[in-house]
Amino acid sequence: MATNGTLDGSLPESQKAAQFNPVDKTVALNTIPIPTIKPDQILVKIKAASLCHRDLMLFEPNEQGLVIGEVEPFTMGHEACGTIVESGNEVHGFEKGDNISWLPIVDCCYDCDACQIQPLYCELGTANVQGMSVNGFFQEYAAIHWRNAAKIPDGMDLTTLSPMSCAGCTAFNSVTETIAELKGDPSETWVAVVGCGGLGHLGIQYLKAFGYKIIAVDISADALEEAKAQGADHVFNSKSDTDYIQRARELTGGKGCHAAINYTNPAPAYLATQQLIRYGGTLMVTGIPQKPLQFNAIDVSMNRIRIKGSHIGVKPGLEKCLGFSHKHGIKPHVTKFKLDEFPKMLEPMQMNQHKGRMAVVFD
Repeated sequence: MATNGTLDGSLPESQKAAQFNPVDKTVALNTIPIPTIKPDQILVKIKAASLCHRDLMLFEPNEQGLVIGEVEPFTMGHEACGTIVESGNEVHGFEKGDNISWLPIVDCCYDCDACQIQPLYCELGTANVQGMSVNGFFQEYAAIHWRNAAKIPDGMDLTTLSPMSCAGCTAFNSVTETIAELKGDPSETWVAVVGCGGLGHLGIQYLKAFGYKIIAVDISADALEEAKAQGADHVFNSKSDTDYIQRARELTGGKGCHAAINYTNPAPAYLATQQLIRYGGTLMVTGIPQKPLQFNAIDVSMNRIRIKGSHIGVKPGLEKCLGFSHKHGIKPHVTKFKLDEFPKMLEPMQMNQHKGRMAVVFD
């Protein structure tokens, strides 16, 4: 594995990386070169990289148009944080030694209309996701585009911060875009959080910071325990609490929640989530099922539910997320591993037998 000291300018020649083989859908620890950066790139010494449920899309049938690598193994992981060790001559506003977080979309122009919303749909048609089609961050050093990077406020713990570049900013965006639709007093306004894992436990923290009432729903006892710890007012196990929709309505004056944010991936969860929402309420689509969703057109046209979407967003959103999280003490729940333990992280993620996020922390 690569050596530790790098800020003095010395770099190893190679490093270990947790890589996905798209041919046989296996994971292996491979030895790969340290990246050579381009003029518009930053070389980062990774401090932590975390596993996201969307990483599991690599192993599953995909009907949502996800572009993944097809032949050569590539390093998994699209959320990480670390410290700058080298910068290209086109990089502005960053210096060696800066602690940074960053977004994973590369090979885009960053300037077209699409890139202002979601660079994955850049008009060039060449965008890639690091960790999904090109090398990601379960390796000790990574090259990133400087326009994806955001400085981490002083005092934040990098060993637990890697989820903020995906789960954190996605949860933050979903919450801020949901509450933009809500007009009442937050202390009297109910939001359902469906899925209390890596994204949901952060969504709960953001909602509580804004003062909203929360009903949390999950099928995992561990996730619901975490939801309680993060401030959910009521929790329901949708698998064992068979009458949870009725009970949620009773808690909300018989009407249902003013909004619901779905962080889960199973498509059937979206059908149940709609039943938690009162007439005219907002459904925030955040979790991405492998199969397309279906909605009743009359429910949408008659405004029984208003459907919005949220996602990882763009750099200004990441900067706002980091600043807000620092100000309000919002932290991901992270279970830490070493790189050679990476294969052990996959099964708990697949079985939903974990709390928060699982991360590899590098020395």
